[in-house]
Amino acid sequence: MTSSARLCVLSDTHGRLTKDVLEFCQNADYILHAGDVGSDVILPELQSIAPVSCVLGNVDAPGLAPMRLKAVIAGWRIMIQHIVWAGGAPSRELQMFLQDEAMDLVVFGHTHQPLCRMIGKTVFFNPGSCGPKRFNLPRTIGEVILGGWFRISDLVHIKNAPPIIELRFERSRVSDEG
Repeated sequence: MTSSARLCVLSDTHGRLTKDVLEFCQNADYILHAGDVGSDVILPELQSIAPVSCVLGNVDAPGLAPMRLKAVIAGWRIMIQHIVWAGGAPSRELQMFLQDEAMDLVVFGHTHQPLCRMIGKTVFFNPGSCGPKRFNLPRTIGEVILGGWFRISDLVHIKNAPPIIELRFERSRVSDEG
């Protein structure tokens, strides 16, 4: 299978969905939100652009979304969960989960720190926070092309600077589901 999909990946909107985020999400095949949505109006607005998969963050109202979501998109096994990172590595709970269920891509948020790292055969991807600026970290957003291209961009400099993180790699798909 050779198809790919463009995923816009965001997290930690904390009730604020700005024009630059909406523009970035245009032409997405899917939008993944890794939690801390912070407002009832954000998901419907994103859904007007593309199908949205979202998980519950620690500031979200119960019932907004599941705590963990698994999907297969363009043959990639993807898991989304807000909190998965602890002490510079995947949490023990997530490591145990991945022993039983292999994933190609784990999308998460919570730390507000952009990260794209391959550990074993799994890419761990945190787009950072595209909501209000916090902790002296840039406002960032992620993009994944499920053909092996990952990037995270600083929203302030998105039009005139290269991505702050970019990773490319070749990977065979696990299935033809999508």
